[in-house]
Amino acid sequence: MFGLFKAKNPFEILEKQRKDFLNIQLPEQIRSSFKQPIANKDIMFDQLSLLVLDFETTGGEPSQDHIISMGWVEVHQKQIDLALKKHFYLNNSEQINHQTAVVNQIVPEMLEQGSSLDKAMTSLFSHCQNRVLVVHGKVIEKGFIDYYMQQKYGVSELPLLWIDTMKIEVWLANKTGGNTLSQDNRLTAVRKRYQLPQYNAHNALVDSLATAELFLAQIARIYRNKPVTLETLYKISQ
Repeated sequence: MFGLFKAKNPFEILEKQRKDFLNIQLPEQIRSSFKQPIANKDIMFDQLSLLVLDFETTGGEPSQDHIISMGWVEVHQKQIDLALKKHFYLNNSEQINHQTAVVNQIVPEMLEQGSSLDKAMTSLFSHCQNRVLVVHGKVIEKGFIDYYMQQKYGVSELPLLWIDTMKIEVWLANKTGGNTLSQDNRLTAVRKRYQLPQYNAHNALVDSLATAELFLAQIARIYRNKPVTLETLYKISQ
C-alpha cells in the first residue's frame, strides 16, 4: 500500500515553497530575487550558474552570534569568475572580542566603516537569482540567513538550492570505505587531500574562492569527464 505513494521530488517541494514565498509581504528587492523558478533538476553541471558563499561569524549560534564578514564568487560553466567577486565587512565592531579577532583576524577598526547587515543581505539575495548556492558546511551560512529572515520578516526559511562540499566529502568517504568519524573535513584539510594550494583561512572572500576550487575538484574526481546533472549533485550533497 505504502509503495503506491511516491516521495515528492525535493525540487518540486522547493518550487512550491518559492511560489508560496512570493505571496509574503516582503521588500520588492528581496521578492524580485525569487521570481524566477529554481534551476531545472536535469540541467547539466557544466551549464550551472553557482554562487559560492562564505560567512565569517563570531560563533556558530545565530541567536547570539553575529556575521562580521561575507564573501562570494560566481561560477559559470565550470569557470570561476573573479570579476564578479564580492566581499563585505559588516558594521558589528562592538561584537568583536579577543578570541574572535584571533580566529578571523578581523579587528574592530576593520568593521567601523562596514556595511549594514540589511545592505549586505539584500546584495546577497540579488546575486542569488538564478543561482545554486555552494558552501562548505551549510549549517553556518544557512542558519544565519534563516535567522536573519525570521527576525527581520518573520520568514522561517528561504527557498534556496544548497550544495554542501563538506557533505560531498562525507558521501565520498562512505562510498570509498573511508572513516567518516575520524576524517578531518574542514576546508583546509579537504583541500590538502586534493592537493589544492593552501590559502590563509578565515577570510570570507578567500574561503569562498577556496570552496569554489574544491567543488570543481570534487566533481572532477568523482565524475571525471562524465556528464552529471544538478539533481545528482544535489543528492550527494545533502
